[in-house]
Order: sequence, then C-alpha cells, then structure tokens
Amino acid sequence: MSAGILERSQPSAQSLASRRAAAVDVGYGYTKAVSASGAKACFPSVVAPGGTDLGLDGLLGGEGSGHAVKVRFLDGRKGEYLVGEAAQGSFLASGFLGAEKPADLHDLLLLTACALVGAGGRGPFPGQCDLAVGLPLAFYRAQKDALKARLEGLAAWVSVDRGEEQYISFRRVLVIPQGAGVVFAQGLPQGRGFAGVVDVGQYTTDFLLIDLRTMNPVVEACGSVEAGCHLVAQRVGQAYLAKTGRPLPPRMERFVLDAAREGQPVPFRGKEIDLAADYEAAVRDVATTVSRQVLSVWRDVADMMSVTYLAGGGSLLLGEHLARALPNPALVGDPVYANALGYLRMLTGTA
Repeated sequence: MSAGILERSQPSAQSLASRRAAAVDVGYGYTKAVSASGAKACFPSVVAPGGTDLGLDGLLGGEGSGHAVKVRFLDGRKGEYLVGEAAQGSFLASGFLGAEKPADLHDLLLLTACALVGAGGRGPFPGQCDLAVGLPLAFYRAQKDALKARLEGLAAWVSVDRGEEQYISFRRVLVIPQGAGVVFAQGLPQGRGFAGVVDVGQYTTDFLLIDLRTMNPVVEACGSVEAGCHLVAQRVGQAYLAKTGRPLPPRMERFVLDAAREGQPVPFRGKEIDLAADYEAAVRDVATTVSRQVLSVWRDVADMMSVTYLAGGGSLLLGEHLARALPNPALVGDPVYANALGYLRMLTGTA
C-alpha cells in the first residue's frame, strides 16, 4: 500500500490528523517526547533485537520495564525490537557511542516515541502528524536539512507492547537547535542584559546566550561542549577497574552508577566495593569542566546576566555544582522535557 493512499484521509479524519503534533528530543542518553494531547514518554536511547519473549517478566513479583516494538515499513521491511530499559539487559544492545547518531537507530527511537505519545493514526485513513525535533548546536547548520528531508520520507506502521498498530508519517517536520526549546518552554525575563541556557545532556552540553534587548541569540556566544553525564560514568568505571582489577561491563554501568549515587556498595566476588566517593568526585569535576568551558565563552557578559537556565536531564545530576559556578542560575521547570516542550510550542504556534 502506498503512502499516498494512507495519507489521503477523509475530511473528518483529516481534521483530526491536523491536530496531531509531537515533539521528540532524541538524546544520546534518553529519548523524550511530548504530544499536543499532553502525553509524555521518556526512555533510554538503547535498542536490541527482539522477537524472543520467555514470559519471565513479573515472575518474581517485579514489573517489566522498557518496550517491545514491532515496525513495518511500507517497502516491506519489518522488524521486532526491544527499546529502552528492555534493551539494556541485552548483550546485543546498541546505543549512541559517539557524536554521530546512526539514522536507523535514531529513527527507530523516534518512531517508538511517537507511538508512545499517540502521534500515529489508525484505521484505513490514518493521516499524518506534525513533528518537531532537535539537533545539537554543533551539528545544526550542517545536518538540519538532511535530517528534515529524511524524516519527511519516514513512514511506518508501529506497534508498542502488543498494542494496536499506529501509522506514523509526518506532514510537516521542524528541526530546531537544542537549547532553543528551553527558551520557548521557559520564557525570558524583561529588561536589558543577557539570559543564558545551559542544556546538559549525555555526551554534549549546549549553551545559548540571548540578548534581552533584541531577543536574539548572541551567535558567537552559543555552542556545544563535548562534555556531559557520560564523563561521570567514565570516571566511575575507572574507579571500578582500579578497585577490582576488572573493567566495568557496559551493560552493568547503570546498576553500578545507581548504587554509587545512592551511597550503596557494589557486590564483587563476595565482597563489597564502595564507589560513592568516586561518584561524588566525578560529578563535581564534570560540573567544573562544563562551567569553565561555558564561562570562557561568556566571560565578557557574565556580570550582566539576568539568569542562567539549567536544563536537560544532566542538570539534575550536575545542577547543584553548576549553580555555584554560573551567574544567577535557575533550574527550569521539568528540565528533562524542557526542550521537547519548547519544540512543541514552536511547532503548534503557542509560544
């Protein structure tokens, strides 16, 4: 069946489809999505092959986590996958390992996110939805046109957790620089001076500087720092190796980080390894690295800044230390979803 037939909706269905809109922030660590209906989704940006279910979830009283996803593309390609927490325990799990985001992995995460927030259509005339996505500032100019073109051609039937299939295709795609979404979600103070945004992610930290008089970005004071939460994991992994003589397996990284953050020891061959102090030192040092690099760019205006908005999931980890170093800091409301919420406002014209 062609995409044209699926997207040539009846008038009543078209009016419903015209109100469907979603914003997706496909991050290196987590994928976040919001829709015009108010639905939200957040899950680790990790995928593994699916199709094998031993039926063990909940056997010992725990709850299953993550998502089982089936995708059917219109050219006949199809696949079954584990996405998010469900993929993290797999030896075949794939995530973003560097600055580049492979298209197939990015698009599967995006389709899953859209399905989870109900952005897809159903029935014989499912129609399309509008989409807003972000790109790190460092890659925005070079990659925005190619990303927009690719997503405009993306179309598939998607089922999540054995739910009803949704047809996901995009009538309009808006590509926005990361960090800009925070401005639209949070708003800006009145008056002269400057406002900053520090958006801490898994591998990168984006920063923007806004001139409050003109309400325009100061281009030479906006950019990306290749530092984020992954450096904390890297430092804790090094401490684990030093104390055990064994490298920390990637699939056990989250387990160890959670224990260290909570001040709990990690079991190792019948003994217990304490990594809490190493974790705290790593958080402090990474926050220092981020703040120093940002302030080296903002040094001439730092004393004239009305506010520095801290956003992104990494702000929950590094925020306390960043707040001591950056001028007039303020943690934004809902920092994990701040970019996605701003993208949605820009997409729907509610900014």
